[in-house]
Amino acid sequence: MIAPAARKLFARAAFVVALALVGISGVVWALWPNYAGVRRGQADAGYLESGDCRKCHEPEYASWRATFHRTMTREAAPENVRGDFERDNVLEFDGVRAEMKREGDRYFVLLADARGKTQRLEIDRTVGSRRMQQYLTKQGDRWMRLPVAYDLQQKRWMHLNGSFFRPDGGAYTQHVAEWNSNCVFCHNVKAQPGFDWDRRTWKTEVAELGIACGACHGPAAEHAQRALSPLTRYGWHLDLASTAPTGVTNPAKIDSDRALMICAHCHGQRVPEPEERIRTILSTGDPFDAGADLRAFFRPVQADTKVGEFSFATRFWADGSPRLTAYESQALTRSKCFTAGQAGARITCISCHSMHGGDPRGQLTTEKQTNLACTQCHEAFAAPTRLAAHTRHAPNSRGSSCFECHMPRVVFGVMAAHRTHDISIPRPSETIRFAKPNACNQCHQDWSVNRALAETRRLWPKADPGEGAADSAFDVPEGLRALFAGDAVQRALTAAAMHPATEANGPLLLEALQDRYPIVRYFAANALAATHPELPKPDYLASAPVRETTLRTWYAHWPPAALGEARAARERLAAGRAEADVEVGE
Repeated sequence: MIAPAARKLFARAAFVVALALVGISGVVWALWPNYAGVRRGQADAGYLESGDCRKCHEPEYASWRATFHRTMTREAAPENVRGDFERDNVLEFDGVRAEMKREGDRYFVLLADARGKTQRLEIDRTVGSRRMQQYLTKQGDRWMRLPVAYDLQQKRWMHLNGSFFRPDGGAYTQHVAEWNSNCVFCHNVKAQPGFDWDRRTWKTEVAELGIACGACHGPAAEHAQRALSPLTRYGWHLDLASTAPTGVTNPAKIDSDRALMICAHCHGQRVPEPEERIRTILSTGDPFDAGADLRAFFRPVQADTKVGEFSFATRFWADGSPRLTAYESQALTRSKCFTAGQAGARITCISCHSMHGGDPRGQLTTEKQTNLACTQCHEAFAAPTRLAAHTRHAPNSRGSSCFECHMPRVVFGVMAAHRTHDISIPRPSETIRFAKPNACNQCHQDWSVNRALAETRRLWPKADPGEGAADSAFDVPEGLRALFAGDAVQRALTAAAMHPATEANGPLLLEALQDRYPIVRYFAANALAATHPELPKPDYLASAPVRETTLRTWYAHWPPAALGEARAARERLAAGRAEADVEVGE
């Protein structure tokens, strides 16, 4: 038998002989069709579509195709449209009747208001396919997001006023958005808005709809061109330096900080640097390619970022950590897991997430959905005994989950509570100092913040040096306090943490259905319905009188005294809260 090393040496020798016979590999591939320059002179010159990559990378293509990245933006064809356009296809909201209709392979939204004004809008594209699907209609040279969307989790039509942090009574069209100047940048490959500043017109193009190969690997035409040569491909297989792949980026094989920037391009909302660059970006296109230095073109949005008079402060907790999705990069880069690492070789998104494997919902492998995501670096806590000594909880309990303690669900995005990527030590005092939910009370909702702080000091004396609160509100159970006294983001996340509802917090969630913010009612209704599926689910988008009619069927399940205490608590705690509407920016 030939040893593996000898076989590889023999293969290399054969490869050299083959090169000598042919002359140079370029003679071969130069005779094949030319990939490079398919979009010559365009901002996306050299970008290929995912189907071109499939020819050589079938497993990677198949795993990508299973992700929600692929379906981020699609044409409104039957295989892409997920909403119900034929049965439960009417939504009455705020005096407007929206009827969604399918006519053959075309889709429409018919809007009629109380004054008899009607609109018939054709759906041209879809956005999203996991939690909700939004719809775009083309008006002239612009694609506009419609105000109605389909909730894929609840399987019902919804109005976008119910998914953002705005109270009842807003304009029906307040969340209509222009795709060309906004959504196009993160939901597609290599956006080129094509705005003519003189004529005020658009000629928007993308290298590919949805988030496809080019978003992570950059322009690959040169790579594909060279791959046409069998000799070159064989050289790649042998890892020969003389035939190193060119013109393509592999995030797993580059400087970690540059790899993080590939994800941060969309998972780290940003503004042009300098701001005047926006004119060039809107006219000629996004200048960033995977593997480049994102900081050369953009700076990440932070709590103190302003564009004109517009402030991004409400998108962050008072300590500067993000409280909305699409800011994962800002969160990760402020955590010690990142800052304590060596530049170019530290934690990055693909340290945990797999772009070509794992559950498409989060793109984590089965292994990385457990503490192994953290113990790959923090090996000392892999053993159950060491873990229990560290957490002071049973090894298999929620209290010994690295995620629950160090990445609690204190971030909102797309109708769901998400884990923060600001990997930090649980500190109950942050709720007092920054009005930010803390990991301990996410589990122990029946504890007050002051009690959680006292327990933290008892179990981990050095973990939280913060002070207790003199305000008596922090002596009441945090689930109750945050549900009624916090701002809309806190209230929504608290209601989400109560899913499924317990008998004790049932009356509290019934009171949360009196909230002025539909998104708070959304989480409260879901928590209640998960506990009592036999009862009619309260409609979070319905008017107050309609909701009250439904709620009467729920009140009989709790003692009148418990219901009265919950109402009194809501009225008392809500009286002193400060509201702050939040532009989600999704």
